[in-house]
Amino acid sequence: MAQYDLGELIVVDHKSKTLTGAFNLPEKRFKEIVKIAQLAWDHGETISESVEYLAQNLKDSELVLSLLILGRVWEENSTSPE
Repeated sequence: MAQYDLGELIVVDHKSKTLTGAFNLPEKRFKEIVKIAQLAWDHGETISESVEYLAQNLKDSELVLSLLILGRVWEENSTSPE
């Protein structure tokens, strides 16, 4: 099984009202990270494949943020009526 170095989580502002602010990421990058998390969800048949997709495409604080978003996508998809 592949192994990935997930990098570092860098928090620069504990008083920020947004995650992008706390991680010192440009606000415009948030939409791109959301899109990548959606692609990760669609990419694999298992959650671990989705996480691996994220690890292949992002690193550091962006990866942490994408994992949070993926969790939200997973939650929405697992509670949606079919």
